[in-house]
Amino acid sequence: MKFETATTQLLSALSLAARFVQKQTNLPVLNSILVVGESGVLTLRATNLECGVEISIPAKVIEGGVCAVSSATVLGFVSNTKSPSVSGSVAGGVLKLHTDKSSASIKTVPHDDFPSLPKVSAEHSFTVRGSDLMRGLKSVIFCSAVSTIKPELQSVFVSGDAGKLYFAATDSFRLAEKTTPLKSRGGVSPLLIPAKNAAELIRILEGASGDVEVYYNDNQISLQVDKVYYTSRLLDGTFPNYRQIIPKDFSTEAVVLRDDLSQALKGLTVFSDKFMQVSFGVDPKKKIVELSSRNSDVGEEECVLKAAVSGEGISMSFNSRYLADGLMPIIGESVRLQANGPGKAMVVRDAADTSYMYLAMPMNR
Repeated sequence: MKFETATTQLLSALSLAARFVQKQTNLPVLNSILVVGESGVLTLRATNLECGVEISIPAKVIEGGVCAVSSATVLGFVSNTKSPSVSGSVAGGVLKLHTDKSSASIKTVPHDDFPSLPKVSAEHSFTVRGSDLMRGLKSVIFCSAVSTIKPELQSVFVSGDAGKLYFAATDSFRLAEKTTPLKSRGGVSPLLIPAKNAAELIRILEGASGDVEVYYNDNQISLQVDKVYYTSRLLDGTFPNYRQIIPKDFSTEAVVLRDDLSQALKGLTVFSDKFMQVSFGVDPKKKIVELSSRNSDVGEEECVLKAAVSGEGISMSFNSRYLADGLMPIIGESVRLQANGPGKAMVVRDAADTSYMYLAMPMNR
């Protein structure tokens, strides 16, 4: 194999592919990136057997071929060159890379056992804007569970119906749901994308423009974003029927400025205890939201925020990080806080956008 390509494009492809390499493995081929040169295109493939990626970049391919090389080694060389182009050739089990200032010889590994990426058939598919898909995943993924006790909670739930695509995630203590437009007709069967795989998909979609066609079956999901092909396994399980726990009516509602609440929560963490506990109260008479935190070893802090309040007064305690996390996907100026009294979950929404909903359970004092 002999090729020449732009350094910037090769570095970008290598950096993305390296994220999918299986770092700790007894199989050297899984710690490698497969490089295929053919017909003016250089294709890089990597997989950790959970998800995989293929990136195609334009190249002058003088002689086609295939090789597998250590991702860390080849990325280390290319990332440290400032030359505009890189040329490569494979002979005698060695990949030789050249720039106008440096060269390297990298031992290859046998590539015959390199896994192929599954190609999901077009039997089940849906169309969505790439930016909407990215925003939907990003708006809820932080709620996915870390614990392995319930594998189905270590995922992002995706389903579609009536022109809407729904995203949800929960760790049993909090829940986030985001709704985006679904451009294709028909529904989308419930899909459970492993959270760590969804995180990689978010990075791929950050530069996406236009529509994306997503293909899926019972076990896999795949899509093409520009010159990047992505595939991931799906979890086998049943996501909780979370909609039945979302309150429809509320006895207390307060609307506050998002930045004020975010800044208050940030400051309160300085004085919070090891459980990150923050007291939260709504006073309808004074039209305020009160927040405070206390640590017997450090001190205490109180914050008072002006608010538009309706309904009854309440006083509860929450994990401050959980409340702060719920504000991240909100882009509007104001936040709507809704509750049904002590001990009940609080719902957080963008005051001007109903497509996002966050639910947080209070702490036991």
